[in-house]
Amino acid sequence: MSWLGKLFGSKPEEAAVAPSGPLGLRLKGAVAVDGLPFRVAGERLLFAPPEGNQLIEAWGEVELGGGSRLHRYYLTDDAFVQVSTTAGQIDDVKLFVFHETVNPANQAAFNDWVKRGSQIGAVHLDIAGKRYDRVWGEGIAGDAWAPPIVFDEKVYGEDFRTPDYDLTHYAMLYQRHVPELDRYEYVLVSAEDYGPDEYCVTFSLGVDVSQADLTIT
Repeated sequence: MSWLGKLFGSKPEEAAVAPSGPLGLRLKGAVAVDGLPFRVAGERLLFAPPEGNQLIEAWGEVELGGGSRLHRYYLTDDAFVQVSTTAGQIDDVKLFVFHETVNPANQAAFNDWVKRGSQIGAVHLDIAGKRYDRVWGEGIAGDAWAPPIVFDEKVYGEDFRTPDYDLTHYAMLYQRHVPELDRYEYVLVSAEDYGPDEYCVTFSLGVDVSQADLTIT
């Protein structure tokens, strides 16, 4: 508030509201995921969506170049909605739920996750007895290892105008077809470098969703 405002008793300025992004998603907004398709799927999928209204506690922005961008909306209960866009047009929407996190003790241990021949980039990935096939790695023949896709993410939490932190991802996407549901279940594996001596490796399970699956407020 300005000194004139204090002098004359003006109301304090209201906090700026984050602008809406794709589908109307925004920082500090909320989203609820329709749980019915997941209940119908039962144990055919290895995860369940978060229940009820979920606060969008953080927003991640990734510039991929060529007008392509990832928008990530991080929810209260260890999940995020990821929207991929090109030139402002939506390409796809996925819901991911965090499945497992590994914390490498140091730089050397982190390097073991991203070096040639590591698990991230292998042609297959097995989780809970299910096999997932690598999606990324165009031009990599046969069973050859593919290097992780590297990209930087800015994450906003308190203020949509200034990122709270940024990180570098070394990521690979895997998928398996679930014939009973005629849809794919994904595993996104990402080795995340937050800066000096802060690393983690996340395994997230997900599916494609549509706007009809999400109630956004």
